[in-house]
Amino acid sequence: MKKILLSLVTIVAVGTIVTQATTAYFSDSEVLGDNTFAAGSLDLTVDGQNGENVVKFAVTNMRPGNQPKGTYTLANIGTINGYLDLNNITLTNSENGILEPEEEAGDTTEDVGELQDVVNLRLFIDRDGNGWISTGDYTFYDDLVANLPASFNLNELINTGSEAKIVVLLDWWNTASDNLAMTDGMTLSMDAVLSQNQ
Repeated sequence: MKKILLSLVTIVAVGTIVTQATTAYFSDSEVLGDNTFAAGSLDLTVDGQNGENVVKFAVTNMRPGNQPKGTYTLANIGTINGYLDLNNITLTNSENGILEPEEEAGDTTEDVGELQDVVNLRLFIDRDGNGWISTGDYTFYDDLVANLPASFNLNELINTGSEAKIVVLLDWWNTASDNLAMTDGMTLSMDAVLSQNQ
């Protein structure tokens, strides 16, 4: 019995060696190490300013017939293409007292100014850079200041190293309600937001 077991062990051992010898093959290995990862950036500047409040308008003595205009240059100085939107649009107004011409025109609101009710606002992306609305430009608002929404989902692509120009054009056309806005004021603020998603 021992001889049979010894013979079987020998046969198995020889079979294993023969199998390994007959299945030999070439091989090579390469290192896949030292992979590095770094985050990109989205960085928006307004008129070359980064992190500053850019005040474009400080208009005084505004009157019917005025057309104040300004251009904001928004640049993507980051490393990732981004999409521009305008958020957190806020409008505050002030009455600044009621003068006789205002009262005669029917102004009775001592705490509420009417300037935003007589001034029209046009906002557009000036794609050709000429400062005026022309073919190819995108006008995204043209209405009274009082009717401004809280945000504009523009989805305007600004590639890295590129810029977009937003023109703000106010129009105070002559209206029958002009005297209601005499000495009144308004303050308009908004956030320009650059994000990687539309």
